[in-house]
Amino acid sequence: MSIEIVITIYFAALAILVLEVFIPSGGVLAVLGGLGLAVSIFYGFQESTLLGVGQILVSIIAIPLLFYYGLKKMTLDKKLDTEEGFHSDKSGMDYLINKEGMTLTTLRPSGTIIIDGKRYDVVTEGEMIDKSTPVKVAKIEGARIIVRTVLK
Repeated sequence: MSIEIVITIYFAALAILVLEVFIPSGGVLAVLGGLGLAVSIFYGFQESTLLGVGQILVSIIAIPLLFYYGLKKMTLDKKLDTEEGFHSDKSGMDYLINKEGMTLTTLRPSGTIIIDGKRYDVVTEGEMIDKSTPVKVAKIEGARIIVRTVLK
């Protein structure tokens, strides 16, 4: 096998391994890429010892770096925890009960209100409430904030 074919097989196998990162296939692409690397390294040693050693060194050094930095760019660096202000649902928002705010949009029955300078997506108990109407948080049900018109 010629050197050009061996190098082509090697880089095709590397490309298949990179595809495994972006298109998870349950390991099928990883196995094919690994077999391609093994075949190209075997034939690389047949052509030139230097080529085979070079392929092994690139595999040992470059592939882990490629996967590490490739995965690092694709993953979230920030922790999503309560200390950072993340809540998976709004059940931790019970402190809003009985707080008053103002509607920013017409609630039909859902819309947006503002309480203490913060925007919240809310729903009513079924009625429509006009924009710029004072409202009060009646209850929290899971991720829903339910409001009523403030009676004066």
